Parts: sequence; structure tokens; C-alpha cells
Amino acid sequence: MPFSLAKTIGLTKVGTVFRTSLLARAFAGGFVATHIPIIALMAYVATGADVNAGAVLLVALLATVLGTGIAFLVMHHLVAPIGFLAKDLRRYRQEGTLPALTKTRADDIGRLTDEIRDLIGALEDRMARLRRQAFSDSLTGLGNRRWLSENAATEIARAKRDRRPLSVIAFDLDHFKRVNDEYGHETGDEVLIAVAEAAKPVLRPYDLLARIGGEEFCAVLPATDQRGAHLIAERLRSEIAAIALASLAGHRITASFGVHEAQLQTQRFRDMLRQADQRLYEAKRAGRNRVHPDRSATHALLAGSPVRS
Repeated sequence: MPFSLAKTIGLTKVGTVFRTSLLARAFAGGFVATHIPIIALMAYVATGADVNAGAVLLVALLATVLGTGIAFLVMHHLVAPIGFLAKDLRRYRQEGTLPALTKTRADDIGRLTDEIRDLIGALEDRMARLRRQAFSDSLTGLGNRRWLSENAATEIARAKRDRRPLSVIAFDLDHFKRVNDEYGHETGDEVLIAVAEAAKPVLRPYDLLARIGGEEFCAVLPATDQRGAHLIAERLRSEIAAIALASLAGHRITASFGVHEAQLQTQRFRDMLRQADQRLYEAKRAGRNRVHPDRSATHALLAGSPVRS
């Protein structure tokens, strides 16, 4: 190998080590800073000026101060990003604020930044999966009871603030145990999935729909009064009754519905759901595959009170 090529390769390797190694850069900066007094004295002597103790002491002192300043600046430049990383990580731990973690260097600090960013990304992905598992029904993809309770509280607060109605629909599949017993639990799962898919297009994007029990579902309808909720429940009932699955061999699925317009000033969500459940069980006792509204709202429904949306 020619000497010039070997020299070029060697210099390239040294340059790479210098750029990527924090230790090498710190050593180089410290080496230069500590040798500045010696370099300054040699330069002073080389000028041919009179060498006396006072002059030598002054040059050494000034060069030492200069070297110390350079050493501080070099160390600050190399180490300061660690402090920024620590600050971002503390904010992330305390406030949940995702750090930017922008990579600005290719040395050990840059690699540390990359590793922390990748670690936080993996952690956020895992936490998102855990949140989905905690707040969703794995079979139907709908929210679960916990998800519904938390989001319903937000909608109730908004309805109070805006002075708009809010209604709750509870519905339960009729004779679902018979489906599991006669056709198997796999078919029962198909039915639940089909019911969820049939219900979604009936509801508006901001309505809340959840599976809150084995075969029981609940919908929270913001800006909807009793009559509007009753009409939506009837559409849901019709869509569910129209479901046709080959695995059911002609057997039809029906559901019973209870509808309740919330008393926003006095009721919490669990009270609203309890009222809707009572109407649901009245529908069951009355023969199933029907919608039961609040008793107090029956006259308004017959009178055709306006639907708010």
C-alpha cells in the first residue's frame, strides 16, 4: 500500500474517531487547553524578548487563564446536551410531554439521544396498546364500560354547559344464550361482531357506542332528546333484526331497547344507565324486540315533540 494512501486512511480513521467519540474529543480539548501555557511561553521566548521572571510569570498566568477558559468551553460544549436530555426526560416523566430529542451530533451524545428517542417511542407504543386494551372490547372493537363511563362524563359536562339534551340507549340481544348453546360460542362471537358493525352506521360520529356486558350494549347520544333517541333506537332495532349470518342457518337476531333522556342536573352517568336498563327490562317483559322509552316521555313521543340534533 502506498504511503500516501495509508496516511490518508489513517487520517480518515482518526477523524472518524474524533467525530464519534466523546472521550476522544474531551481528551483533545483537555490536551490543547493544558498545553497552552507551555505553548505561550515557547512563543514568548521565540520572539527574542527579554526573559525575566515577571514577564514569564505574567505570560504563564494569562496563558493558564486562557487555557482554563478554553477547557471550560470545550467541556460545556461536549457535556451540556446531557443536561438538556435530563431536563427533557424529567418533564416527560412528570408531565408526559414528549421530548423533541433532536440529534445534532454524531458522537456518543448523539447515539445516546437516538437510543432514548427509540426507547420512548417503543414505550409510547406499548402504552398505547395497553390503553386500547384497557378501554376497548377486544372482540367487537367498541369501547368497554370503563371507556364509556369516562367519555360519557365529558359529554355530560358539555351538555350541561351548552344546555342541550343528552340521551342514553341500552340494548341487549334477545335469547343470546340460546345462540351460544345451539350454534356454539364462535357463532355467538360472530353475532356480537355483526351487531357492532350494524350499529355503527346508524349513529353519528360523535355518539358513543360501547359493549358493556356479555351481550349488552350502550349508546350515549349528545344533543338528542327522548324522541330523537327513540327514533335512533328503532333504527338500531331494525338493523339488528335484518342481520343474516350463514352460521345461524336462518335464525334471526333481535334486541330489546331502553331509552332514557338524562336529567343532567341531578343524574350521574350510572343513574342514566340504570334508568335505560329499567326500560330495557320492561321491553324484555313486554315481549322483546322492541323499544321502551321513559314513562314520563311517552306523551311527548305521541305528541311528536321536536327532535334536537
